[in-house]
Amino acid sequence: MERFRFDADVAFTPRDELLERVTIAPLSAPSSERSPFQAAVFRFAPGGRIARHVPPGRHSQILAVLEGSGTVSGAGGVEEPIAAGDAVCWQAGEEHELTSAEGLTALIIEGDGLEMFRRPA
Repeated sequence: MERFRFDADVAFTPRDELLERVTIAPLSAPSSERSPFQAAVFRFAPGGRIARHVPPGRHSQILAVLEGSGTVSGAGGVEEPIAAGDAVCWQAGEEHELTSAEGLTALIIEGDGLEMFRRPA
């Protein structure tokens, strides 16, 4: 077993024009041929956002809100509220955006072939 931290003290501020007022604490190495998934904790300060974009590559993304609230949209551009306990799954190549007026902490997992859990009928 190896313990490590993901709190705000170990997070970094990305140099990416799509991310505003966001810090990232990686939980895994970036996706590669050896590991098709990656995970990180994203912290959005009040007014933080991921600007509307179409992500490169073939990776689906799951965003699970751990605390706080915000607004998300997908390919259709319709904004929907999201709060702690909610999650959203964007398919590979799906245009999307997230904004948070009050601040938000989320776990984001992305990877090739990633699918959200669906309860058996």
